Order: sequence, then structure tokens, then C-alpha cells
Amino acid sequence: RRLPLVRSAPPTLQMLFLSLAAIGKLDVTGPHGARRAGPPLVVHAEVQAAIDAGEPVVALESTIITHGMPYPDNLHTARAVEEAVREAGAVPATVALLDGVCHVGLATEELTRLAQLGRERVAKCSRRDLAAVMARRGHGATTVSATMLLAHLAGVPVFVTGGIGGVHRGGEASMDVSADLTELSRTPVCVVCAGVKSILDIPRTLEVLETNGVAVAALGASEFPAFFTRSSGCAAPLTVANPHEAAALVLDRRCGARTHDLPISPQISELRGRVQFCVFQTHARGRVSRCTHCILPSQPLLHSKPLCHARPYTHTHTHTHTHT
Repeated sequence: RRLPLVRSAPPTLQMLFLSLAAIGKLDVTGPHGARRAGPPLVVHAEVQAAIDAGEPVVALESTIITHGMPYPDNLHTARAVEEAVREAGAVPATVALLDGVCHVGLATEELTRLAQLGRERVAKCSRRDLAAVMARRGHGATTVSATMLLAHLAGVPVFVTGGIGGVHRGGEASMDVSADLTELSRTPVCVVCAGVKSILDIPRTLEVLETNGVAVAALGASEFPAFFTRSSGCAAPLTVANPHEAAALVLDRRCGARTHDLPISPQISELRGRVQFCVFQTHARGRVSRCTHCILPSQPLLHSKPLCHARPYTHTHTHTHTHT
């Protein structure tokens, strides 16, 4: 075969092109020179059949499986979530990387294998990490941004998760902003969730979503949810009364990406003050980078202020990572 682009390139680039061609990541045999090939993507047969038939498919992330719980609790939870999707009349499509291959929809044995591998042998993959994990034939658990990207490539328009990432407290100084927010602005997938994680800066997260043109709607509520609780003290930019209105909003919004935040059960809204108290207490002690969980006080904080109007967070570190 003729390789005009490779022959005209410097020796170092020639070796790179030929190496990439050998592992199937780059096509250098076409008449117009090198061009990128699509990522290795395997869509489960059941998921593909549902897509072809126009039946509902719901994408699910996999980070919670490998990095959120120990085995076998993670496997039981993953199966329960998939079963909940099936009971609602849709086909679940858990997204992950196994041996360097992107999967949209996992077989039973693949889901079990992923759960058993755990965080020690599975990389946590945002959009930026996919290529690196694929290149070394590794395993990867997808975050919100990576799940959205792969779901879109497979033709799955809806993704359900717990809480998305956002702007970290003190983010105006550390620039610690989740890639999820950027992905929401460029990938046309509807994300149904319980808002952003409550340890984050919710008002600034909403500002970034607005700047990026992301439609944010609360289902049956006037407030933006705070992950653990239905109320955050921040008004929802949009409100939809029922799932039919939410679906109409998704179908009518043809430009840009969209996200729909689903408030969780009001029965646990009483936790709002207690969760907020723990978040502020942890930040005040300057131990955010080492905190993996918070212990709730025995009594609820009765006079807690809304998250949007609470006292400002005092930034004490130049860079902060929060483990969730």
C-alpha cells in the first residue's frame, strides 16, 4: 500500500504513524493521508437491538462500581440499578473500558469482572483519560464526562447518574472545576441526576452551566437539588412538572447539550442542614483533601441557612481535591 504521508514525514513521525497503524488507532493507507479512526467501541447486542428498534436505552456510569464501593457490595448495587432501569421499561447500558476497549452495555460476566477488579486495577476515566487507558490496553471506569461521550458515540441519548461534578469550593482561586460541566455543554446527551455533589459550590456551578448554555431543569420542584437533599436554597433555572414535560424539553432543544436534574425523595430533605453543617465544618478545619466521608451530628442543624446564602467559604489551600 502507498503511504504518502508517512514517507514525507520526519523519521520519528514515520515510526509513530506506523506504530499507530499497527495497533489500529490510525488509518494511514487512505488516498488523503492519515486520518483518525474511531475508538474501539463495543455495543452490547441487547443495547444495539434496542437502539435499532427505537426502544429506550439508559446509559449508566461505572466509577461508582470500582471506586465507590467494595466488592461484592458494588456488584449488588450495579445489578440493582440495572434492574431498576429494566423495571421502568428501558434497557440499561453500563459504560466501561475492559482491556482497552470501550463498552456500552456489559454482559453479566463483564460486570462481575469489573466489580472484582476494583480501584487498584481500574483507572478512573474522564474524557481526557480514555486515550491513555485504551493505548495501554487497560481497564477504566467512566465518570460523567466519559460516559456521556461514549453513550453519544453509541447513539444512547439518555444517561442517569447520582450527582455530577461541579465547581469546588474555593474554585475561583484553585480553578478546580469538573470536566463534567464542559462535557454537558458539548455532548448532546440528557443527564438525569440529583444535582451536583453537595460538597461542591452549587451557586458557582450553576453560573458555569449558564455560561456554557446548558439547560438545567428541576423535576417537580422550584429548587436545584443538593445530591443528598431535595433542597439547596438555589432556585432551579427551569422547572418541569412531570417526565412528559422533561422529555418535550429534551426533544425541542436541538442545539447544544442539555441536563435535567432530578430531585430526590423529599423524605430525606431534613438532612439538608446536617449535611451542610458537615461540609462547612470540614472545610473550616482545612481537611478537605483528606476527607473521604463525613460523620453527621446526632441532632439536625435547625437554623441552617440555604446553601446559596451561607457564609462564604474561606480558601486555605492553593489547590484542593475532594474525594467523594
